[in-house]
Amino acid sequence: MSAQPVPTSTLPQAGITQAEAPQRPLPKRTGTASQVSRAQRLRCTRYDQMAKAASAGLMAHPHVESAIVEISGDQADLVFHLNCTITAESDPSDLMETVARGVVPNIERMLGTDFASRRLHFNRSLYSAA
Repeated sequence: MSAQPVPTSTLPQAGITQAEAPQRPLPKRTGTASQVSRAQRLRCTRYDQMAKAASAGLMAHPHVESAIVEISGDQADLVFHLNCTITAESDPSDLMETVARGVVPNIERMLGTDFASRRLHFNRSLYSAA
């Protein structure tokens, strides 16, 4: 297969080649929409990083089988979601206190804002350690 030349003119019907076309500068972005979009993407990335770190930290707890943390909403209305499965023989009260008094306030401090709501779900594992 041989290489095919690519036409350089985008205005063939006018008889003007790309080199002859008047050069117009690109319009400058005012920054409002692009800066908001960029800031929003950075916040979402931070939320994801914090959620992953919280999940990993909770997974290190000896009574936790699985922990999934999600942070959703906008900056003024953030929601902390936790779905945690604990071992069948463990007492959940210690872990619940660790989450409520340690994990969540630390994330709020790092994000610089309080969560509007906390949705904490603790499930007991169906499998016991034999």
